[in-house]
Parts: sequence; C-alpha cells; structure tokens
Amino acid sequence: MAENDGANGSTLTWAGTTQAVTSISFTEAGNEVDVTHMGSSTHVYVIGIPDSECTCELVGASTAAVGDAGALAIAWNDTGTDAIAAAIVTNVEVSGALDGAITSSLTFKPAG
Repeated sequence: MAENDGANGSTLTWAGTTQAVTSISFTEAGNEVDVTHMGSSTHVYVIGIPDSECTCELVGASTAAVGDAGALAIAWNDTGTDAIAAAIVTNVEVSGALDGAITSSLTFKPAG
C-alpha cells in the first residue's frame, strides 16, 4: 500500500499555538539574478536571497493582526517540515457566507 501523502494530520504552529487549519501553502522561491555579460552566449542566472511565504486558512475569525510576529512551523503528515524562524503576519482576511463557516486566511513572511 502506498504511503498516505494526504494533508490530514498536518499541523501549523505559530507563536507557540497550534492552529486549527483547513489548508496550508508554503512557498520558497529563489529570486533570480541576471549575471549575463557581453561575452555570454545565452542569459546566465544565479539564485539570490530566497523568499518564503506561508498562507493558511483556519475556521473562525483569527485574533492575528497584520504586523504580529512569532515562530512558524509546519509539520506535514508525511514527516516533512517547513518553518520560518521569525514570521510576521502580512495579510489577514476573514470571510463568511450564508450557511457557511467563518474562515480566516493568514499570510506569513520572514520578519527582519
């Protein structure tokens, strides 16, 4: 039987509290730096400083506010992990609909 790579059982902990999340997205992208010079036969790139971002959705209105900071850790169900040692909340969106749950969407980025 194949390993269960479903997200059920994955956790997101922020500022010391495990959140009741319904979805998690973690992105880490390397910014490309063009180092092409006049003698190059094609464009040449190196990777600059990586840019991390985590977005999660949770049930209920969040008490987090833009600018709040804390350590963020994700423990994926398949034993993988992701983290931002010092994360800052950059976006908070709360929504709800008739006969639906109130949900909050939070975005985190590294803090300086």
